[in-house]
Parts: sequence; C-alpha cells; structure tokens
Amino acid sequence: MGTEQDDTTMPLTPLDRLAASRRRFLALAGAGAGASALAACAAGGGGKESEGGGGVSEGGGEVSEDNPFGVDGSAPLEVVIFNGGFGDQYGKDAGEKYKEMYPEADVQVSSTVDIQPELQPRFVGGNPPDLFDNSGAQAMNSSALISEGQLSTLDSLIEAPSLDGGTIGDSLLPGSLDPGTYSGKLYSLNYVYTVFALWYSAKQFNDMGWDAPVTWDDVMTIGEQAKSEGISLFAFGGQNAADYYHTLALGMAVKQGGIDVAKNLDKLDAGAYEQDAVVQAFDAIEDAVKADFFLSGGAGIKHTEAQAQWVTGKAVMYPSGSWIENEQKGVTPDDYEMTGCPDPQLGSDSSFPAEAIRGTAGEPFQVPADAANGAGGLEFLRIMLSKEQAQNFAELTSSLTIVKDSVPEDAFGSTALASVNSMIQDAGDNIYTWNFTDWYGLGPDFKPIWNEFLSGKIDAAEVRSQSQEVLDRVREDDGIEKFDVA
Repeated sequence: MGTEQDDTTMPLTPLDRLAASRRRFLALAGAGAGASALAACAAGGGGKESEGGGGVSEGGGEVSEDNPFGVDGSAPLEVVIFNGGFGDQYGKDAGEKYKEMYPEADVQVSSTVDIQPELQPRFVGGNPPDLFDNSGAQAMNSSALISEGQLSTLDSLIEAPSLDGGTIGDSLLPGSLDPGTYSGKLYSLNYVYTVFALWYSAKQFNDMGWDAPVTWDDVMTIGEQAKSEGISLFAFGGQNAADYYHTLALGMAVKQGGIDVAKNLDKLDAGAYEQDAVVQAFDAIEDAVKADFFLSGGAGIKHTEAQAQWVTGKAVMYPSGSWIENEQKGVTPDDYEMTGCPDPQLGSDSSFPAEAIRGTAGEPFQVPADAANGAGGLEFLRIMLSKEQAQNFAELTSSLTIVKDSVPEDAFGSTALASVNSMIQDAGDNIYTWNFTDWYGLGPDFKPIWNEFLSGKIDAAEVRSQSQEVLDRVREDDGIEKFDVA
C-alpha cells in the first residue's frame, strides 16, 4: 500500500535512509538510555545467541508438542500491530486465543500507525515488545535492525507443529518465507499473502464485451476502446504510488524473461535495468503514456484518490496488490465485482505461462532480540498461522494470509478474494517475485521517477537510467549490508 511523500523535498537515497536509521539508534542511545543501551539490546531475554541475531530461547515452561517453545504460561506478553489497511482486529482476536490457551498470562495487543517513532526508543532502551508488525510508512528499516543485531531468527517457528497438525512450514503457501529471509536466515514472518494483479470491474467488462487481458496488446486494445468511450485506461496517484506501475512493469519483465530477470535485480546488477525484458516492459508502459491512456491530474493526487477515480468509472484498470478491495471499502459500488487478472504477457515467447503470477508475502512480524518473552511472541505467531485465525483474517479484510487452503470457495462473498484464490490455483508453481525493493527500502526512490514518467515528462530510457542509479548507489556503498541471492 502506498505511502505519502512530501513533493517539496528531495527523496532520500537508500544510503541516507540506512545511515539515518543507524545514526538515530546511536543518538537515542547517547541521549536517552546511555551509551550501553545498544549493548544491552544484544543480551536480553529474547534469546539472542550471537552478534547478528540468534534464535529465540525457550520461555522457561515445559516443552511439549502443545508447547513447542516452552512458553511460561504466567509470563506477560506484549504485541504491537500496525493499524493500517488491514486494521488490528485480527491481532486482538489472536490475543484472545492466546489468553484462552494461557489464561494466567497478561496479554496486551496494542496498535499504532507510527511503528518507528514509538518503538525505536524502546529498542534502544532494551524494552521492546515481544512481537511487532513492522509495516507502514513509519516502519523501521529491517536491514538496519538485522545489521545492528536487533532481531531474532524465526526458523524454529517454521519447524514447530501447527495447531492444525503437521508443521507450520507444511501449512504455508509456496515462496511465502522468501521475503523475510535475509542471506538464508528467517528474520520476518510476512503474514499476508499478496497477489499483484491488474484489477477491473467484472460488471463493466461484461457490459462492454471485454475479456480479461492476457497480453499487453490486449490491454492496449481495451485502452483504445475505452478512450473512444471517453474513459481512461489507467489512473495513478503520483504523490505516493506512481511506482505501482514500476511493479507492473517489472512483473511483465520477469514473466517475459524468466526468473533470472528478478535475480539480477535482487543482485543489484550493474545492468539490471537494461535487460531486454525490462526494456520491453518499460517501452510498453511508455506506449500507454504516449497514447494518452492515463487519467490526467494523477501527478498531484494520492493513491486513494486515484483508486476512487478508478472504481467510480473514470478509469478501467488499476495495478495493485490484493489488499485493494479492503482499502477501497466504502467507495467501491456494491455491484462493481472487483476482479484481478495476472500481469500481461509481453509476447508469445514469454518465459512464464499466461497464468503465472507475482505472489509474495507482506506485513512482516518480527521478534526483537531483546524481547522479554520471545517464546510467547513465537507462540502468538503459531496461533496466527492456524486455519481458524487465517480464516478470521480473510473474512475481516478480504485478503489472504500465507496459510494454505484457509478460504472457503465462496470467499465470504468477495469477488476480489475469489479471483485471488483462482489465480493462485491456476498458477500452480508458476509464481515469481523479487525482493530488492523491500530488502533495501527502495520504494520511495522509485515514486518520483515514475510520477514524472507517467506524467510524460521523461521517457522510458531515462526511467531505466535513473532506476539503475538507485541500484548502483546501494551496490557501491560498503556501509549497506548486501543480502545473498540464491
């Protein structure tokens, strides 16, 4: 989901953001908790075993099949949820289940939209929560947390028994652990499974006699027909989400050129944005810009405003993650029938079949290395990864978790969620993604570039050049930890 950005200021580079995060930790340590605060963070009750982040220690209770982490049933537990597009009710409900399982525990589940401002001083002071949802515009930089040794690894969670039988790992959708894995170690449990797609109104498509597009040529054909009806093909929110079209372009590029396209981006390769498939994808978006298929005025509005334009009939399609239906509740007409389709193929020689999708996990939950009850944090995640809680999340938010087979066929009446289920089933193993934007916090760097591109101020070649400069700055700076690419 997009984040707001002040257009009056120059965007921070990746180095700026990572350095600022480290400086802020050190400054807070010196000003608030004393110079030894960071050292204290490396040796607390969360079970940090070595520099760089170790596993969570047993909680002091008896280890058993029903209590794999040895949770002390009387120990208090604190969980902080990001109260964004998914709300916080699902977290509160999981807290009730924890309380049911451990009735002597004092369970506190709170929520905020200001993760970094509220939690970073607590990390420095050595008293972080036991589990937190590190998401939103004010999220803490995971790379910096890992390099500072502030997070525990979560591999023991995946090996633990599920509340539904089998192991947690066996119950998860393919690839769902990849975004939270840094150089082979799992530091984040990304709870929400997101399918990135082109979204449209099935009602409008039926009324107009359109089929869901399979190729980019199909998309452009719909654009021409829509334009003849006085409707734009696309809307965009340039203030904070023009980079949704960057995601679409990269999705088409990977689909065309294969998974090595994504790996070269993750490796910060010096030629990542000059790969043939990337050039084709960016040129395709440029064709749509030149054809005047984008709704005017997008440069000055937010993503929610652009999405409102789309669902109220001013534009035909919109690229987004599968959170889109929940985010647009209250604005989308009741008969809209929001539906998604996979990234279009660029040509008949596409490496991936038409059904292939970009699927990945988001909403990263993390256990601090200095958590007082890290074992309880893992147990809370085990509860969240039960089918009962996964179904509850889906019904509340019209979005999937990473838990397999946790949504009924009727998808609780959600056409968007039903289409996501269908796309996942049709894709099978043909699911791809990339991680470099999240690993290095690069989303803000691409937003202004794509705002200019979609506004017609720069061409595709310049977008690629500026995008490559973003990667080059990260790759060439020795102060930024780089993560391995398998």
